[in-house]
Amino acid sequence: MQTLKFFHLLKFFQRNSSAHCAEFRLNIVCDSQVMTALRKRLFWEMHDLGLRASQVTIGPDSQANLCKLSVVLTCPLARRQELDDMALRLSQLPEIRRVHWGRRLASASAPPRPLLRAKAA
Repeated sequence: MQTLKFFHLLKFFQRNSSAHCAEFRLNIVCDSQVMTALRKRLFWEMHDLGLRASQVTIGPDSQANLCKLSVVLTCPLARRQELDDMALRLSQLPEIRRVHWGRRLASASAPPRPLLRAKAA
């Protein structure tokens, strides 16, 4: 009986732990020559904060010779200030052109379709 109660307690904490976390996206635009060094620096900064990226994308930016680094990570909402500070530190580097940082919104889902179609009268 106690095992069953403990099991339900564990399920409660696992279910509610995601409510205190959110996905954040960090977009950085910089010269393509410094992308490797920037990626390594960002990795170590996130490592020091105890965070991991769930998705990393590197691609060309709209302007010539610039690259865009996009990082998606999940972190507790209580640590949001640490992430803001990291983004501010990165934006102050001379080789970085632009930094955009914010909460990643869930994609809009399509409205549910009816199971049965109404017949035309």
